[in-house]
Amino acid sequence: MPVSTVSIPIGQWLIPAEGVRWWFDSGSFALDFATTGSIGGTAAGAGVERLHSPDDLTAWLRERFPVPVGVARSRDLFDAVALRDAIARMALAASRREAPRSGDVDLVNLYAATPDVPPSLAGGSRQAGRSVHTVPQALSTIARDAVDLFAPANLERIRECSGDDCDIVYLDTSRAATRRWCSMQRCGNRAKVRAHRARKSSRSRASNELAEPLFDEPLLAEPAPATPEPLASAPAATVATESAEPERAA
Repeated sequence: MPVSTVSIPIGQWLIPAEGVRWWFDSGSFALDFATTGSIGGTAAGAGVERLHSPDDLTAWLRERFPVPVGVARSRDLFDAVALRDAIARMALAASRREAPRSGDVDLVNLYAATPDVPPSLAGGSRQAGRSVHTVPQALSTIARDAVDLFAPANLERIRECSGDDCDIVYLDTSRAATRRWCSMQRCGNRAKVRAHRARKSSRSRASNELAEPLFDEPLLAEPAPATPEPLASAPAATVATESAEPERAA
């Protein structure tokens, strides 16, 4: 259960080098935020800095939060990048079954300890609290989600994509915990295509090997056995003379 009580949609569109955007469900709002930096493979559209200015941070927060968020300042951008990079390093460490840096843990705990964006119910007649929430409150909400992300129950489910050129980290929220790819439509589909081609190539090589002769040199035909010549018979004239000669009287 998320530590933050604000319901925030998870997932975002990423645009790789080929320009075809795809939907990445990280499984965690904190990981969504971490993906705005160096974490992940550039071939997948991640691993690219997206928070170049305070305006970039303002736009990202306003797109994600269901409540109004104020304008970010330079100091807010500095804090946001520090928190984001700490979450990214902790996610990579968890995916590799390594211990996180104590400094990163302290940073996440520090932001999680500050006031976050509070939940609210619609339909009331009065405004409770701020009408526009501050960037530090938004960062605190992200940090509290990171606290839930790195809880012991989730550590075995934080993984890197199995794609050859993709290092995106995600939280496997599937019931059977069998997720292997950042997206089945992207790296999962590519892996299936490669496996199909490999099987097809293997079958083709096997067919070619069976079609080849078993011996390097052709077999020589064995010579046919010699037919024995028939026995020579007595001349017909001689036989006839002996048979026609009359017996002499004694």
